[in-house]
Amino acid sequence: MLDPVSHSWPVCIQAIAATAILVEESRKLTFGGKLIVCTPHAVRNVLNQKAEKWLTDSRMLKYEAILIDSDDLTLEVNRSLNPAQFLYGEPADNLIHNCLEIIQYQTKVQGDLEEQALSEGEIIYVDGSSRCLQGKRMSGYAVVDGKNMQTIEKEKLPSNWSARTCESYALKKALEYLAHKKGTIYTDSRYAFGVVYTFGKIWEERGLLNSRGKGLVHEGLILEILEALKLPEEIAIVHIKGHQRGVTPEIRGNNLADQEAKDAAENGAERVMLILTPNEEKLEIPKFSEAEKKELNKIGGEQAESGKWKLPDGRQLLNKILARKI
Repeated sequence: MLDPVSHSWPVCIQAIAATAILVEESRKLTFGGKLIVCTPHAVRNVLNQKAEKWLTDSRMLKYEAILIDSDDLTLEVNRSLNPAQFLYGEPADNLIHNCLEIIQYQTKVQGDLEEQALSEGEIIYVDGSSRCLQGKRMSGYAVVDGKNMQTIEKEKLPSNWSARTCESYALKKALEYLAHKKGTIYTDSRYAFGVVYTFGKIWEERGLLNSRGKGLVHEGLILEILEALKLPEEIAIVHIKGHQRGVTPEIRGNNLADQEAKDAAENGAERVMLILTPNEEKLEIPKFSEAEKKELNKIGGEQAESGKWKLPDGRQLLNKILARKI
């Protein structure tokens, strides 16, 4: 009954969606009467404290309207709903299902990872940039020392990298810089922060597949980030708002990282980078119909000895099937 997006959530977050669906279906039978829902999950607590990391605003409003704002609905937490428990009687007190702890366990990459800044150690700000200037996309990243407000490193990245990929790469470089050290990394990237705290561990356990069973974009980079998290002695990664005005150290450091990333993208030397994808498959030779071959000839396409079709400037031509895979 759950949609594909819901399958990517932790079990206790999925319980919110399942409860909302069952309540809506039950309304067809109760005709507005009072309804009591018994579940081993603390649905209200999870919805109020943990769900915002996983649910969009529209989903949050929908679930709150169904589960919290309904006066005729009572949610009860019952830890004896598993039929298998009746085989050995009432479960022991230490087996109580704690949704908040389970969500943290399912999503936290390592136990000592903190969301609040450490009281000691290095302070690092990271950012990535990918934007079009004069019709040409330019990408780069920067890692900034927050104590001295000086750039540790900044470099140009491949132009086809998105902003979230550049920001994730910057986070990986900062983690490598903090190897065997204590430190706090600040980032304004929700995606990079999510890889660490929200969905990175679930992706890893799934074999780097999304909720629809397809491979992730830049899965090699995600694996490198998860491995780099093990390098520092003690680490905290903190999310902050980007593009803010003010004189606080967090705002100054984040803005400096943003400026340096843009400068690296625009003025840095061209670099060729390759992040290997596990079990990478070789791209098959595309096949075209006779009608398609005629169209390729019209635009200057020629078939090489390898069977591949290429344009005069060397670019390879793909059919629709291979284009969708890429």
